[in-house]
Amino acid sequence: MTEYAFVGDIHGCFNELENVVARARSQTRHLVFLGDYVNRGKHSRQVIDFLVSLQESAEIECAFLRGNHDQAFLDTLDNGEIDVLLRMGGAATIASYVDEPSDDILTQLRRSVPDEHVQFFRSLPMSMSTDRVYASHIPNLGPGEREAAAGKYRIHGHVVQSNGVPTITDTHAFIDTGCGTTPAGSLTCLFWPSLEWIQSEPRQPELPPIRVARHRYP
Repeated sequence: MTEYAFVGDIHGCFNELENVVARARSQTRHLVFLGDYVNRGKHSRQVIDFLVSLQESAEIECAFLRGNHDQAFLDTLDNGEIDVLLRMGGAATIASYVDEPSDDILTQLRRSVPDEHVQFFRSLPMSMSTDRVYASHIPNLGPGEREAAAGKYRIHGHVVQSNGVPTITDTHAFIDTGCGTTPAGSLTCLFWPSLEWIQSEPRQPELPPIRVARHRYP
């Protein structure tokens, strides 16, 4: 039986992504990414560059699903809804694309996002399904989605697991463990059907600069 690796919410955390994918590729050639690639973390552009390279690789099979943060980023590019993006931690995403922001940040962003990135976001489906497993970013499914998921093992992101470990039951798994969202959040990768999982190392919080006291002596 094919072993799949499902990768949770990334949120602009490139180092965690690179680490988890390198380890997952030693166990399977089938990777499924559950969405929310951008916002909050500092390296959204690097994350998308990396995912696009995986998409184009002949060495591994990948499925990329759409998260609500990815939709917000695409809506900004298409419709100018930048306020919504900013409320979702989008300032970090903008900064990863725009080196020197000006007053017209929306125009700058649209010019700075490569066409291949835009096409990547447009290509993202909402779900992925096989005969035994169903995956989507958000666990709240509509009628058609519930029908497609009936009788299958369900895997989702979106809902942050506050204890930092994935929730895994006999019927479903939630694998958003706070990467880019919580100070000690990590990126989780769940293997199916074995239900084994791995995580990136927790992010270390950024420390304020050390202040050195300067003493004057007589």
